[in-house]
Amino acid sequence: MPIFDTFAKRKRKAEQGDKPVVFRQDELPHQFRIQVVHIWLTTLGDPEQRVVNSLREDREQAWSEIHNIMCRELGVFRLWDGSTTPMGYCQQFLLGSLNVDDVLSLIELSFRTIVSEPIAKFGGQSPEDAVEELNHRFREHGIGYQFAGGKIISVESLYLHTETVEPAVSLLHAAGFDGPLQEFMLAHEHYRKGNYKDAIVGAENAFESSMKTICDRRSWDYSSKPATAKNLIDVLWNHKLIPSEMQSHFTALRSTLESGLPTVRNQAGQGGHGQGADVVEVPDHLASYCLHLAATNIVFLIEAHNDST
Repeated sequence: MPIFDTFAKRKRKAEQGDKPVVFRQDELPHQFRIQVVHIWLTTLGDPEQRVVNSLREDREQAWSEIHNIMCRELGVFRLWDGSTTPMGYCQQFLLGSLNVDDVLSLIELSFRTIVSEPIAKFGGQSPEDAVEELNHRFREHGIGYQFAGGKIISVESLYLHTETVEPAVSLLHAAGFDGPLQEFMLAHEHYRKGNYKDAIVGAENAFESSMKTICDRRSWDYSSKPATAKNLIDVLWNHKLIPSEMQSHFTALRSTLESGLPTVRNQAGQGGHGQGADVVEVPDHLASYCLHLAATNIVFLIEAHNDST
């Protein structure tokens, strides 16, 4: 189903500005929960709707299995009072339960059913589209989870948000690297919205801008060659930003800086040179890897810069 860029979303984005978005894992907003119900209705469907008997029976069976499994695991007879159908129990539990882990367990179980059942049995939204929308809603609300491989997993396990993204944001802000900070946050915003090619390009821009800023702060000239990632790395290396006595120790790091993120960006993000005749699709995991790699490189470079001043 299409996800619309509403006036309210644009207003919230404008009010937020460049403030970092930190994923939360201890709260599921009510709006998010209702959006999950809408996905249920367009996939598993509501048995109470006026449909042919065979379709109603399929829906009833699916919801009955979901409800029964959850009841057995939680040790209860029904998920919620005030309803008369398995889907009603599940919906009220989703909307009303304060236990985030239990609600996520229900969402996980329901989406396992969505991706495993033939779409003809249920609603008009495909399993792939339903999963994509769920993961978009997670990101849209800043919730640190996504559904992948039949499970709901922590975003931190994908690109180590807490260990890499947050330190990079903090260091860029503290060091007054305003340009790289703005580019990095824009890359993160592109990722949250599913614009993965733009996220890769933004990550590379933030990485290169961080090196340019360090060179500018130290009056290190880099104008003799194009200000590519490789040439900027050469400038930092030649000026011994990394101590010379530790050169062999950081050989592998230099190789990573030279060939890791820039290569990924040039091949997948196209580096602003156009994608050619064919549409280039960038998967979620590649974009998250680029954000992780950019953040790690930025943290290292700024810490090295701070330690040698």
